[in-house]
Amino acid sequence: MTAIHAYLALFGLLAIEGTGMPGVPFEPAFIAAGYLIERGEMSFWGAVLVGTAANLLGNLIGYWLGARPGRGFIERLLHRGWGPEGMTTARYWLGRYGAVVIILARWFGPIRTPTILAAGVVGMEASIYTLYSALGAFTWTLAWQYAGWKGTHYFLGWWQLYRRYATWWMDALLILLVLALTAASIYYCWRRWYAGRAH
Repeated sequence: MTAIHAYLALFGLLAIEGTGMPGVPFEPAFIAAGYLIERGEMSFWGAVLVGTAANLLGNLIGYWLGARPGRGFIERLLHRGWGPEGMTTARYWLGRYGAVVIILARWFGPIRTPTILAAGVVGMEASIYTLYSALGAFTWTLAWQYAGWKGTHYFLGWWQLYRRYATWWMDALLILLVLALTAASIYYCWRRWYAGRAH
């Protein structure tokens, strides 16, 4: 993967994630960028600015959908999720604590999507929303990209140390550990899914 590929992946995934779409796997893009930053093939601040611009673009698309073409559908969706008083509560919180709500929602998945969509539906001023979203997108992207960079740095350092002293049985043990963790994760997700269907 080259720096261009990493920038494109970062932009595309964070733009989609920024619309409020849940379940977007954006983490690999930060890790890939962090790896290239560690190798000196990519700029840290370049990655942060690209990620911030993409995420802000996604936020504005989500806001526009709530304010314009998808208003009726999104109102019904939020009404179903939040209940009859949901929109009244959203108007109150966005009106009184707009900056805090928009910025903090960027960090918490369960309220991110409703906040992005509700801001357009309740008619929050576009310029104010853009400012708050830009601050939220910047701080969120900065933190994730820094974690991706430093996480890669320490992992590569550990990997080099491991390879210096590794033996065949240590490799076998590591493979078994990874397989066990993967199997446990799959089983956990399956149990959650099965329990959800049972209810």
